Amino acid sequence: MPMLLRTLAVRVRYIGAATAAFAALALSACESILDVDFPGRIPTEQLDDPTLAPVLVLSVIGDFECAFANYAFTTSLQSDEFESSAVLPVLTVWGERNLAADEESYSGGSCTNGFGLQVPMHTARYQANDVYRRLQGWSDPQVNNRSTAMATVRAYGAYTYLFFGETYCSVAFDRGPEQPPSAALAIAEQQFTEAVTLAQQANATDILQLARTGLARVKLDLKKWTEVAAPAQQVTSGYETLTQRGAENTRRNNQLFRMANQQGSYTVANALRNLNDPRVLVANANRTSSLPGVPLWITTKYPALDSPNRLASYREAQLSLAEALAQQGQVADAMTILNTRRAQVGLLALTAANQAEAVANVIEERRRELSFESGYRLNDLLRYRLSWKVGTSPFTVRPYGTTSCWPMPTRERAGA
Repeated sequence: MPMLLRTLAVRVRYIGAATAAFAALALSACESILDVDFPGRIPTEQLDDPTLAPVLVLSVIGDFECAFANYAFTTSLQSDEFESSAVLPVLTVWGERNLAADEESYSGGSCTNGFGLQVPMHTARYQANDVYRRLQGWSDPQVNNRSTAMATVRAYGAYTYLFFGETYCSVAFDRGPEQPPSAALAIAEQQFTEAVTLAQQANATDILQLARTGLARVKLDLKKWTEVAAPAQQVTSGYETLTQRGAENTRRNNQLFRMANQQGSYTVANALRNLNDPRVLVANANRTSSLPGVPLWITTKYPALDSPNRLASYREAQLSLAEALAQQGQVADAMTILNTRRAQVGLLALTAANQAEAVANVIEERRRELSFESGYRLNDLLRYRLSWKVGTSPFTVRPYGTTSCWPMPTRERAGA
């Protein structure tokens, strides 16, 4: 975390949306944000005080981390990484592909229940845009390291648009029209680009790495294969950005640990249990899940409620580069990236006879390397139209539904 932000990190870590008192007015059908119980708020009349810039920037990070905890959790459930092992039907819709547009926890829930997406995501998105606008209006003498602050806010804000674009069936922002998810990706691309420029100006290395990793990812989503290498190749070995979690309240919890490891409502899918790959951190918990007689398998990637989630990393950037190379027919170069990493963890080299095999290898390697992280697997399922869970859920013994991307919430369309 840049020095500008680190000094106030502890004091304001739990601040909710600093602009929550009026942010909802700009959200498309998200007035329920006003019902969210934020641990702390900055009075509205103080929001134009430049001396509060570090606090506002940290509130952007805090709101993003709140939304991202739920996003990382629910994308793992919606994809084929987990299966439902819950008793309550309200919990099983996520692992059984039965998420409906009027599902209350999805459309109206907050960060405290683990399933809220619409309100936390729009809160984080609006907060980032609003604070960025305020920073633009202040001068450098008024705000120390203003470029670093602006780069930070822009990068985290870009990730909210990236996630909307990767997993929603359609999007709408600031009471605007319903649009295809590519509209969100276009905004993400623009904001990541701006974050890169600002971070370079400020020599803010960590934020620059974060923005470059996100930029490479969104260019993959937009199939701009030839433009992926520029940001991806500049992400340095060993880089990663972690989002912080805490055990003191559910808003700060690692939701995957809480709902899967701790409550046993979700168990690791059979396909990931015996891969003999040191990157796929799973284990038999040696106890039953919520469903009697169903063994609980967990991911050991998150061993506690306060285990951080990884948002971006060098490993991700390398996989983005490998995919882009494979898509351009540079099979040997793509396989070199994959096999260099496999050698590091003691796995045999892969081969690919053609472009299609190389791309398939990248998808599988990403499934393993970035398992249970920030929506990569769900994004790949959607982008490449891979086989979904079909038939009957193995543990609840109910038919899978047809949900793939997340539907526009009914209350969003109704403007309620």
